[in-house]
Amino acid sequence: MVSLALLVPAAHAFCGTYVGDPGASMSNSASQVVLAHHGDTTVLTVIMDYEGDATDFGILLPIPEVVTADDVGSIDRKLLTWLADFSTPRQLDYSCETLFETKEIVTSGCQLGFGCASADNSLQRFDSDTGLGVDVEAQFTEYGYDFSVLSATEADGLQAWLDVNGYALPSGGDAILQEYIDAGVYFLAVKVNLDAVERVDGWLPPIQLSYPSESVSLPIRIGTISATGTQDVIVYTLTPVADGEVSISNYPELPIDTECMWEGDDFGTFYEGVLEAGHLEGGAGWIREYSWDLIPEIGTGYHCDPCTADPAAPTSDGSFGDFGLPSDSAHLTRLHLRYSPEEATQDVAMLVSGITGVNEQLRFVNPVAELEGLFPYCLDGWAANPGSCPDAPQESSAAGAGVLVAALTAGGVLAARRRIARR
Repeated sequence: MVSLALLVPAAHAFCGTYVGDPGASMSNSASQVVLAHHGDTTVLTVIMDYEGDATDFGILLPIPEVVTADDVGSIDRKLLTWLADFSTPRQLDYSCETLFETKEIVTSGCQLGFGCASADNSLQRFDSDTGLGVDVEAQFTEYGYDFSVLSATEADGLQAWLDVNGYALPSGGDAILQEYIDAGVYFLAVKVNLDAVERVDGWLPPIQLSYPSESVSLPIRIGTISATGTQDVIVYTLTPVADGEVSISNYPELPIDTECMWEGDDFGTFYEGVLEAGHLEGGAGWIREYSWDLIPEIGTGYHCDPCTADPAAPTSDGSFGDFGLPSDSAHLTRLHLRYSPEEATQDVAMLVSGITGVNEQLRFVNPVAELEGLFPYCLDGWAANPGSCPDAPQESSAAGAGVLVAALTAGGVLAARRRIARR
């Protein structure tokens, strides 16, 4: 039987920055971002974990428009778990016996957990101090968070406002804040009280924002204020099927192979090496880990090959409305960004491509010597003296991916593709 394991890479960045008790140690070691975009509306859902010794802290996030309580929501974390598991890079376990037979691919269980929303409304709000060149445009409490929408004229005034209200940014962020202020954006200050907000395995309740936006972007620059070392962030985009897959226009796509045999003792370590090799070769950039039309099939849910989660989405009405896309169909693109704080010279600009009918995903094969004539090794290429399956077609391994496709199709397993990232 063909088996499959999931890989959910950890992400270590967030499209905002933490502000907290002066002198307190704070860090965000993982985050997930969902961007649903249709027409001129964007719905941003973020979920992150928190580590540190501050008991009260906040999140500062640039936003293009003033939002109110009606524009803020939260969703059940199981929806983000499903989205992550459905689109994760695949680890495939083939053998000679199963490769040339028609077998159903089975999935492992889910591996990633997220936090549920808290209904606690007992938190105190930020003070509305307007004497520092900072205006509080809106203020409300939802889902266990206090929200303040701020406009500012100078970075030092914003810094001072945060200080007056008992919070401080890490040093060195003035220039980045001023860039956002000069661009005319607002800031969403989200106050968190860890005694009042429910966390599940360290994850904070999801925050969802809806705002008008003709384009799609992600503010990663502000996150570098509190960042150390290489940064990763995974972005899931949901767009109407007719709008096609999403790309990033102002950072390069990193080179990566798939449909090849991985090497090493641990798949997570291997995949980290793949990401790092792409980063070293291409600098700050991104990988498209999944791009697929999710169109419901009667009685079965969404088509997947192979399925790594329940094909039926656990949404409230079977559509993507909970994510902010009012449709039961969507194109799901999963983008994995990697960069150092010094390389993050621009916020991420995303391109809704209009390219439709794309169904691609990252898949890696567990190494088996007998499969060397069908699959190259991801880092080393084709074996010099490849092993072979007794029932394999007799073509030379030099034919590369063409042999693989022919063999899999002949055996009744849906043809796989060796994808090299578009450069």
